[in-house]
Amino acid sequence: MDRREKKIIGITGGVGAGKSSVLDVLKTKFGARIILADLVAHDLMEPGTEGLRRVTKALGTGFLREDGLVDRKALADLIFHDPKALKTMNSIIHPMVWEAIKDEAEEAEESLIIVEAAVFTTAPKDLFGELWYVYTTEENRIRRLMESRGYSREKCESIIKTQDADSWYRNLCDRVIDNNGTVEETEKQLKEILGHEIC
Repeated sequence: MDRREKKIIGITGGVGAGKSSVLDVLKTKFGARIILADLVAHDLMEPGTEGLRRVTKALGTGFLREDGLVDRKALADLIFHDPKALKTMNSIIHPMVWEAIKDEAEEAEESLIIVEAAVFTTAPKDLFGELWYVYTTEENRIRRLMESRGYSREKCESIIKTQDADSWYRNLCDRVIDNNGTVEETEKQLKEILGHEIC
């Protein structure tokens, strides 16, 4: 890949699909800069930030701890039980997240930038060259969640049912990364797509 050119790719997929392992391959084998949208959003809600100031102005301070930090469980309970609060928070934080991601991507020295996020529908249309969907069968997702997080099969099935369907991801994304096999098989797919030798 020409180092003067910058390729920005968005990656998404359901829980248990193995996105982390794909990101690890992209970082270690292809030298990619990895940006996690969840971590960017987390940073925007730290004490003293503009993000937290705007959210508390709109939703109050009931989800803050005494030390000023966000009580993540209290915030989750608030937006889970109040769709209007969730919509308000997203309308504040999402644009700030994408702006921060755009700035980091533009400033990065790496030519390959990978952005992992659960939701891309609010992203700027011109930010990504492609969106990739990490696909894994439901049974493999359940097995991985049971092994990595210690969840029961019932809990895994319940979580998966709350997420978007396979067809939704396929309609949204430009490419599908089949992550049902070995790490080596995933590396082979990525090498074929990116068109350059593994580092």
